[in-house]
Amino acid sequence: MPGSRSTRTEILGALSAGLLVIAVCLILLWHNPQVFWNDDYELSVLPVFADMARSWSEGHWPILSPYSWVCGNLAGEFQYGTFSVFVNAAVVLIWKFPLTFPQQAAAVSIAHLFVLAIGAFLLARDRAFSIALSIFVALTASLSGWVICWGATDWFGALGAFTWLPWAWWGAERALDSRRTRWRWIWPAPFVYLLVTGGFPYTVLMLLLLITWLSVKKMWERP
Repeated sequence: MPGSRSTRTEILGALSAGLLVIAVCLILLWHNPQVFWNDDYELSVLPVFADMARSWSEGHWPILSPYSWVCGNLAGEFQYGTFSVFVNAAVVLIWKFPLTFPQQAAAVSIAHLFVLAIGAFLLARDRAFSIALSIFVALTASLSGWVICWGATDWFGALGAFTWLPWAWWGAERALDSRRTRWRWIWPAPFVYLLVTGGFPYTVLMLLLLITWLSVKKMWERP
């Protein structure tokens, strides 16, 4: 069955890219256990995540908890990913384990880097890149200086939103592919939602520029 073998290859390639990123992150943690816990992450982001986890454990939506207002209006400070299902799910799950603050920060960041790597891999594969080259693209997207040295270790909102940019790009190109079904427009919807609620306005601007470019490119290609 060539089709199933191809699908299996794609899945294995995507998982390999994500696991390689996790391996690199674990090496960084081994070298410095607090590498993912710096500045804004330790002073602002992680305390809010802790309160989000506490709120959900008590059956409250975080922005409706009286304690959430201690660190500012979570509804206004959207860079915490308060409206992101993925961020909330990751926080709730990670806070179930007896981890220290630096370990919790590392777990949240690594989870997003893993997803980012898979999205970048799939985007590269859609351009007919080889498996090896697509893994290289995934590593570059996930471990570049801006992502790993700032988004993943300092200002989480940048990583929380950028994680979904390759996915939104991947879905948008499927939505513009006329060879697919009429429901193809649904492809980018969940990823656009996750990107917008991820918590970084500049990534939203990146998405708008990307959509504009893809639209112009599609119009230019029409007969």
